[in-house]
Formats: sequence, C-alpha cells, structure tokens
Amino acid sequence: MQKLSRRMIAAGLGATLAMSCALSALAQAPTLLRMNMVVSNQDKTYPLWAEFAAELEAASKGTLKVEIFPSEGLGKTVDMIDAISRGAPILQDSDPSHLSNYVPDFSVFMAPYLIKEPADIEQAWNSDLVGDLEQQLAAKGLHIVTLVYFGTRQLLSDREVNSRADTEGMKIRNAPTKMWNEVSRVLGGNPTNTAWSEAYSALEQGVADAAESPLSLLYSSKLYETRSHISLTGHLVATTSIIMSQQVYDALPDDAKAALDSVGRAEPAKRVPAIQALEAEFRSTLETEGILFNEVDRASFLEAAATVPANFPEWSPGLYERMLEAIN
Repeated sequence: MQKLSRRMIAAGLGATLAMSCALSALAQAPTLLRMNMVVSNQDKTYPLWAEFAAELEAASKGTLKVEIFPSEGLGKTVDMIDAISRGAPILQDSDPSHLSNYVPDFSVFMAPYLIKEPADIEQAWNSDLVGDLEQQLAAKGLHIVTLVYFGTRQLLSDREVNSRADTEGMKIRNAPTKMWNEVSRVLGGNPTNTAWSEAYSALEQGVADAAESPLSLLYSSKLYETRSHISLTGHLVATTSIIMSQQVYDALPDDAKAALDSVGRAEPAKRVPAIQALEAEFRSTLETEGILFNEVDRASFLEAAATVPANFPEWSPGLYERMLEAIN
C-alpha cells in the first residue's frame, strides 16, 4: 500500500509537472495576427508591407507572429473590418473611408486638397485631434497600428485637363461612397460608381470616361491601357492604415503592444521616401508606355474643394479647420 501510494504521488507529480510545462509553453506561444492586404504580392508596395510584418515580429520578442494574405485572401476589406471590430485577430489595410463608417470624422483625411504633403499625414496622426478620433474608434472596437502615405492621386482620361472646365460632363469612376463622390465633384466631373475590380471594363466600355488613382495603381491595374493622358491634379495625398481589434490589442503582452506601437509609429516617416521613389519610377514607366503627362492650373479645383465641409454636416463642428491647424 505504501509503495502504491508513493507511485500514485509520483504519478500525480509527473502529471502536474507535465501540465505545468504545457501551460507554460502555451502561455509563451506567439499570438498569430493574419494581415489581410488589398494589394497583390506582385504589387511594388507589397515588399514594404512584408518588411513591416517582419519588423513587428522581430520587435515583439517572440510574442507575435504575422502572416500576410495578399489580394484580400481572407475576405473583403469591409467584412474583415466588421470581424476585427468584434475581436478577430486580423490586421487589415484600410483607407479612411472605411474608418469613417465607424467614426464619420475620419473621412476628413480624404477631403481633396486638404492634406498637401505626405509628411502632413504623420503630423495629423500625432495631433490631439486625431488622438481623440482614435479614442472614438477604440470604443467601436478598432485600433490603428499605423497610418501612412499611399500615394498622390492623379486623373487618367482621354484628353489633357488643364482646369476644372475641361472635365465638365466627364464620367469619373469612383468608389460608391459619399466622399468619393465628392472627390469626383471637386474634379468637375460626374461621379460614376463602380468597384475597383470593374474599373478597367468601365473605361474600356465607355461606362466611365476617366479614373483617378496613384500612379502605381494606374499602372498595376493596367488602366493606362484604356486612356492616353494623366493630368497631375494631385487632388488627394492619399492615406492608408493598418487596423486591428482593440480587444485583441488590450489582451496582448506588453512586449507585443510595445512592438505594435513602436514599429507602427516609425512607419510613416519610412514610407514617404519609399512611395515617392515608386511614384518617380511609375511615371517613367508610364511615359515609356506612351502616356502623356501634363500639369494643371489648380485654382478652379481648389475653389471647388473649399466647399467640401458644407457637404458634410455629419462632421464635428470646425473639424476641417482643426485639421488644417493640425498639419500647419
């Protein structure tokens, strides 16, 4: 009986030790974050995001693992953001139009001609104004990891555009949101709502006369094959973000949070020269393909842009002016 008791005790201690080791290993296992990207792995910005993911892992001291899914491999952006807001461990790239579905004031980032330089994006993110918007976003279950320069959007059409008068009656393709319709209005054309995946066929079939986008996307999507001119309207210094679940962020160990914070905050300054280099490369490539570039007189576009705030009564009072102050 005594030997049996000793064996039982030894077995119990062994089981306890094994369970303890298993729990310890489980506690030390890195949190897996799946990073759902709109761009394909052939896009020239993809390596920048791959580097960003690797930096997150390295800085996390083994507490994070990041797997990238290009071309919305996990699902459509809107669906993923909804899942993230409810606690899904996903990183999603998203322009501010998606964030404005949760906090309307975020669409101010997309007001034409408001942000004038790529560096303004980081300055805005560091402002008290955007800090307050982030708190509102957190209450909706979303957390911004980084906010970076995506590229300056230009107008692709079948003719040279020198002023807003030249786009009268022009059907400009844009996404089906209020702010994107406003972008086309500021450019002087008629908003034509089509999905980005349908933009090529819309231009080819005459459903749309023109499209606007950064040079990188005008090239990678092959939209340049359908039109001959790119007018340098520079109407939007575009922003994109990486967002995650606030619930997931709050539950992470300190090393993981510190990695997300430090790498995320360092990314805007790194991204500006990288994207500007790509823009110069794509302009050269597009010119080789026969695309004609021209400068524009922005006065008429700027005049139209000044009326944007009046069309967004849902914005907080003085939002546009406070954003101007934040970046100046």
